[in-house]
Amino acid sequence: MPKLNQQKFALVDCNNFYASCERVFDPKLEREPIVVLSNNDGCVIARSNEAKSLGIKMGVPYYQVKDLIIDRSVVVKSSNYPLYGDMSSRVMKVISQYSPVQEVYSIDESFLDLSGMTLNLNTHMQALKHQVKSWTGIPVCVGMGSTKVLAKLANRIAKIYPRFNGVFDIDHLPIARFEKLLESVEVGDIWGVGRKSTKKLNQVGIYSSLDFYQADIGIIETLLGVNGKRIYRELYGYSCLAIEEVAPPRQQIVSSRSFGADLSDFNEINQALTTLTRKAVNKLNMQSLATTSVNIFIYTNPFKKDRPCINLSKTIGMSLPISDPALIIPLCAKLLKQIYEPGYHFYKGGVILGNLTADQSQNDLFNPATTSKSNNLSQHRLLRYASELGNDRWLPRAKFQSNRFTTHWNELLCV
Repeated sequence: MPKLNQQKFALVDCNNFYASCERVFDPKLEREPIVVLSNNDGCVIARSNEAKSLGIKMGVPYYQVKDLIIDRSVVVKSSNYPLYGDMSSRVMKVISQYSPVQEVYSIDESFLDLSGMTLNLNTHMQALKHQVKSWTGIPVCVGMGSTKVLAKLANRIAKIYPRFNGVFDIDHLPIARFEKLLESVEVGDIWGVGRKSTKKLNQVGIYSSLDFYQADIGIIETLLGVNGKRIYRELYGYSCLAIEEVAPPRQQIVSSRSFGADLSDFNEINQALTTLTRKAVNKLNMQSLATTSVNIFIYTNPFKKDRPCINLSKTIGMSLPISDPALIIPLCAKLLKQIYEPGYHFYKGGVILGNLTADQSQNDLFNPATTSKSNNLSQHRLLRYASELGNDRWLPRAKFQSNRFTTHWNELLCV
C-alpha cells in the first residue's frame, strides 16, 4: 500500500508467550501441544499452536476439554505468573536495544518507533528476532507499518505465513493485495475494535476489515466516536496513535483471587485477605503511590445453585493519601469484620486500592523523615501479621505448575 508519511512503527509480539516460557526450561515440550490454565486451574488461558490445531478454544473450562487433553496427550500447565513476568522483562530489555523509543504494550507485546532510521529495517528486525530468541529462548514475530494499527495487522501476517520468516512490512504491499488482506480479516480483529463496537458495525453491514476500510468515515465516527475515526485513518496510513513511552498513571490496584476451596471460617478468609492486601500494598509502594480509597470484597460462588449466593463489600475513603502497610493491612481486617457473615461459603475475595496519587512523602531521599519511613517499610516487609499464618486452604489450586525458575532460589533449574 502507498506510504503516506515518514513515520514507521514495529510491533514485536511473543509467539504463544506462556507456552513458550514453559518450553524454555523444558525443551522436551517443543512441538508438543500445551495449554496453560488460569488461577485455580479453571480455564484455558493460553495454547500452543499444536493445541490450537486440536480445536481447544481460548477460555474453555478445563473440565470440558479434560478428556480430549488426556486422549491427545496435551501437556497441561498451571499459570506461573512470577516466571512469565520475569521472562517478559528480559524480552522487553532486549527489544529496547533496537529503538530509542519503546512502548511496552502488554506482557508479550511491544511497539517500537523506527521513524527516521536509514538502515534496512527488515534486516534490523530480523536481528532483533534472532537476539530475543538467542538470549531468552522466546520466539517473536515483528510487524511493521506507517501506523500502529497497520503494524498490528502486519504482525498477524508475519505469524501466519512462514515465507516472511517472522518479519513483515505491510507498507510494501500493493493496494490490491492490501485490500484482499483486509477482506480476510474480520472487523472485530482490527486492533482497537472491541466486542461492543463490532456489534454496532455488524448492524450496519460492516463485517470485514475491508468493509470498515471502504465505509464512509462519517458513519464510522457516528458509530464509534473519535476512537473509531482514529482507527479508520490509521488504516489509510495516517498516524493518529502515538507511542506511549511512559505508561499512564494507574487509577487503582486490584489484588484478588479465587480461593482454592470455598471458605466459611472467618480466620481462613482473613488470612487470604491479609495476604492479598500485602501484595497490593507492595505494588503501591513499588510505584511510589498512595491511596485514599480502600475496598474489600468477598463473594460466594454463583454457579453453585444448592447454596445461597451473596456478594459482600465495603469501601472506606481517607482525607489524606496513605501507603503505609501498618495502616492499610489492619484497616482491611477491620473492614472484613464489618461485612463478614457466618454460614456462607466464599469462593473469591480481594482488595482494591483506589484514587491513587503520587506518594509525596517518598520523594526526597535526603529528608530524614522520608528516610525513616523508607526504613520502616523495609522492616515491615520482613514482618508478618498473625492473620497471615494459617492452613493456606485459600491458596489457589495449581496442580500443574512448573518451578519459578528465574525468581526463586529453591526452584532454580538443575542441570
